[in-house]
Amino acid sequence: MKHLLLVAGILLVLISCKTADNISVSHISNNSRLSGIKTFQMLTQEDASRDILLLNRLLEKKLLENGFSKVDQNPDVLIQSVIASIDYEKEVLGLSWNVGLGPNSLFSPSYLESGKYGKVIFLIQDAQTYEVLWMGTGTGILTANELINKGEINAALDRLLANLN
Repeated sequence: MKHLLLVAGILLVLISCKTADNISVSHISNNSRLSGIKTFQMLTQEDASRDILLLNRLLEKKLLENGFSKVDQNPDVLIQSVIASIDYEKEVLGLSWNVGLGPNSLFSPSYLESGKYGKVIFLIQDAQTYEVLWMGTGTGILTANELINKGEINAALDRLLANLN
């Protein structure tokens, strides 16, 4: 019975650790003004970080997949993204089910994982009035060990853009 409780406890810890990495999303929308929008232009600052540039490329790709067109002149909407984040560092235990002295063994030492935790904000504004028509946000771990989790960002964008129309 003790072994069953130990296994159940370990499974609970592993499951809860995995869900903490998900990016939660929310949005605010003015759906009546979004109908009929077909064209967009991405706004990017000249000194934008590579993370912002990557986010803009991922968002642009998703918008194109959803039937929107990117234009340089007279777009229906202007789109921009912003990242507000803090750096974090956490100690990860080196425990695993493998036995031995390798990096994934039961006896491997703990190590530090660094990254950024924060919020990504996407704004869609009317190109004529600059009124915000839609704002989507994603909150969670944005980078781990200096790498953006493209799969997680794409999944968050899918959830956000499902609410766009």
